[in-house]
Amino acid sequence: DRLADRLTVRVHGPTVGAGIELAAFAGRLEATDSATFSLPEVSMGLMPGAGGTVSIPRRIGRQRTARMCLAGTSIDAATALDWGLVDAIVE
Repeated sequence: DRLADRLTVRVHGPTVGAGIELAAFAGRLEATDSATFSLPEVSMGLMPGAGGTVSIPRRIGRQRTARMCLAGTSIDAATALDWGLVDAIVE
């Protein structure tokens, strides 16, 4: 937790599976407007790994996390900001 408070992660482009799960543990998560986020593991018959079922609900809640996991669809940076998954959209 002490490291997470000091850690800022910036993502751009498609952020898939463990890429979003690990980034969500950071104290601050920034994304470019080209970033997209998806959790396709369930659609492939797998369980989300890398702590995604812990890190992502802390940011966006259980219902939105379940929606992302079960639907397997992508959300864009604006939606991620609106939901609280990212803290800022940057250039």
